[in-house]
Amino acid sequence: MAADLRFRLAEPLRVVARRNEKSGVELSRFLAKQVWTPQDRQCILNTLAQLLLDKECTLLIGRQVRPILLDLLERNAEAIKAGGQINHDQHERLCVAMSKLVADHPDVLPFALRYFKTTSPVFQRLFLESSDANTVRYGRRRMKLRDLMEAAYRFLQKEPSVFRELWDWSVCIPLLRSHDTLVRWYTSNCLALVTCMNDEHKLSFLKKIFNPEELVHFRLKLLEESQLQNVEKALVLANPDSSFWQKEKELHYTQGHVVSGDLSAHVVAVCGIVLPRLQRVSEEQENNASSFVLVESAFTNLQNLAIAVASQTPVLLEGPIGCGKTCLIEYLAAVTGRAKPPHILKVQLGDQTDSKTLLGMYRCTDVPGEFVWQPGTLTQAVTKGHWILLEDIDYAPLDVISVLIPLLEKRQLLIPGRGDCLKVAPGFQFFATRRIFSCGGGWYRQQSSHAALLDKYWTKIHLDNMSKGELKEVLQRRYPNLALVTDHLLDIFTDLAGDKYQAPEHSAAGSSQCQKQHQNRDQNIRNQIWKDENCL
Repeated sequence: MAADLRFRLAEPLRVVARRNEKSGVELSRFLAKQVWTPQDRQCILNTLAQLLLDKECTLLIGRQVRPILLDLLERNAEAIKAGGQINHDQHERLCVAMSKLVADHPDVLPFALRYFKTTSPVFQRLFLESSDANTVRYGRRRMKLRDLMEAAYRFLQKEPSVFRELWDWSVCIPLLRSHDTLVRWYTSNCLALVTCMNDEHKLSFLKKIFNPEELVHFRLKLLEESQLQNVEKALVLANPDSSFWQKEKELHYTQGHVVSGDLSAHVVAVCGIVLPRLQRVSEEQENNASSFVLVESAFTNLQNLAIAVASQTPVLLEGPIGCGKTCLIEYLAAVTGRAKPPHILKVQLGDQTDSKTLLGMYRCTDVPGEFVWQPGTLTQAVTKGHWILLEDIDYAPLDVISVLIPLLEKRQLLIPGRGDCLKVAPGFQFFATRRIFSCGGGWYRQQSSHAALLDKYWTKIHLDNMSKGELKEVLQRRYPNLALVTDHLLDIFTDLAGDKYQAPEHSAAGSSQCQKQHQNRDQNIRNQIWKDENCL
C-alpha cells in the first residue's frame, strides 16, 4: 500500500527556499535536479526537520509540508536521543517548535504527549542549573528562557490536567522575580493554571507581580496573539494542495516527489495520512496486510478513518452486515503495529453485556475473604493507551452507554464502585461499529437503541457494500486463477444477495413491519454462503 503513494514536495520547497536564505542554497541544489535519488529524498527530509527547529521557520514548515509533519517530528526526536544521551539544545528547540504547532495541527499534541512521557519538561534547563551536574553545552543560539516558558504555557493551556501532574512546576517559582517581564508573565500564568486559580484569584495574583501599565500591555499582547493564531489557522486551511498524498498505479521517482517508503520507521502513511507506528510490523503481518485489496471505496473509508485517528476522535463505523467495518479497523491496527492484543482489544456487545465487563470487578483469591480488583477491557485500554473496538454499539444496554458518555465527552473514565476517575493515556483510541439493515431498497437502523445518546460525540464513517465492479477487482487480484469464471461467480453472489448490492437509498429509520420481516430471515449473506458450502 505504501509504495503507490507520493507527496509533491517541489512547490513547498520553493516557497521555503524563497523565504529562508540560510537553507535556500541547499534546497535550491535539490530543486535543480531532474531526478531525486533515495539519498536526495532523505537529505531533503532531514533538512526540513532541522528547519522545523528554527523558531522563525516553524510555522512556515508546518504550513507547507503538513502531510509529513509527523515524520519531521519523529526524525528530530530520534536525533535528540541518538547516542544514548539527550541533546538538550535540540530538545529545547523541539519543545518550542511543538508549542507553536500544537494549536493548528491535530497530530502534534498526541506526539508531544508521547514524547514528554519519556523525556524532560520544556524547562529542564532549570533543573540542570540548580543541580551539581556537569555544565550542559548548548549551541551558539541558545533558546531564550522566555521562549521556553511561553512553550510551557501553551502546552499547559492545551492539556492542563496532563501537564499539571507530569512536570514539577516548583522549580519555576523563582522565575517570578526575573528581570525579564515576559518570563514573569508566562511563569505567573503557568502557576495560575497549575494551582487552578479562578479569574478573581488570578487577577489578584498578577497584580502583586506586575504594575497596571504592564497588565494593560500584556492584555493587548494576548489579543494580538489570538489574532495571529486565527490568521495562522486560516493560512493552514487555505493551503489545500498540501493536504493529502496522491495514489498512483505506477510510481516513477521523478523530481519533486517523496514516497511513503522514505518516511521514518516510526511512522506509516495510511492512504496519505501519516500515523505513528507503535512497533515494527513483522513479515507475517506485512504479508497479511498486503492481502487487503484497497478498492476505491475502501481507500476513501480508510483515509477517513486514518484522519479521525490522527485527530484522536472517537470513531463510529456504520454499515450493513459484512461490509468490512471490523476488517477496516483491524487493517489499520495491523499497519500501525497494533495487530494483536493487548494493543487492540475487541468486545462484542449484546443485551447481556453490562458495565462490569468493560470497567472491571472484584474477584476472590485463594485466600479466604480476600478480593482483588480485576480491571475490565475498557479500563485496560484507557489506562495503558491501547485501541479498543466495541462491536454492535447499537445493542449496548443503558448502563454501558452511561459509562461511555463521560469517556467520549471529557476523555475520562468513571468507575463508580471504586470512586476512580481515570484519565485517558496517550495513544488511546476508541472505535465502535453499528449495523444498518436493508429493506425495500432502503436502509434503516435499530430504532430502540440507547446508543443514539452517543451520536453527537462520534466521527461517523458510513460504509456501503462494494459495487459489483469492486468485487470483481478483489477477485481478480486475490484469485487470478479464477479470471475465467469471475463474472459467473459474481452473478451467483449477487443473486443470493438480492438487492443488497444495489445502490442504497440511505434512511435513518425503517418501519416496524420491515424490521420484523428482516429479523425473521438470515441477516448475513456470508452465513448463507457458508451453509451452501457445508451442504456441498
